[in-house]
Amino acid sequence: MNRAQMGEQVAFELLMDLHRDSLVSLAMRMLRNRDDAQDAVQDTALKALRALTSFRAGQPVLPWLARICSNCCVDTIRRRRRNCDSLESHEYALASDGCVHSDAADHMEQVLLRDAIGRLPRTYRQIVEMRHFDEMEVSEIATVLNRPEGTIKSWLFRARQMLRHDLLKQGGQPPVPVS
Repeated sequence: MNRAQMGEQVAFELLMDLHRDSLVSLAMRMLRNRDDAQDAVQDTALKALRALTSFRAGQPVLPWLARICSNCCVDTIRRRRRNCDSLESHEYALASDGCVHSDAADHMEQVLLRDAIGRLPRTYRQIVEMRHFDEMEVSEIATVLNRPEGTIKSWLFRARQMLRHDLLKQGGQPPVPVS
């Protein structure tokens, strides 16, 4: 790492080669798509190269690269989410593959839910989006946010309670609980 930080391109390439399999494995777990995982690892290499000066000597390299990689994966997941209109449906329908609204009432419920999610505190909103829009497991969310799984479960429970309360206050139907 020291040689890479001093500008030796070959040293950086060797460092990436050494950790590439671990990074691809992490990206595959998060993205579940080989092409996206390869792209995320490539983005990781570019971002790591640009951020070499921020790496603290004496620290392990793999966790630093893994954090960059997980952030790249989250960016990919966010891009995916922007490409599908089905993201506005209630929790029980968030995991569905359909991108078509069945009728005006469903559309109104979806708008109310999206608005309610938008009013959640940032952390809770992020966890709801990762769990229900990005279909990430609690363990994956914990890894990305660098928090214990129990904390993520607790925050997800609170976020759902806040959504339920907000939707009832707005005159909408509360979402059906999902594990």
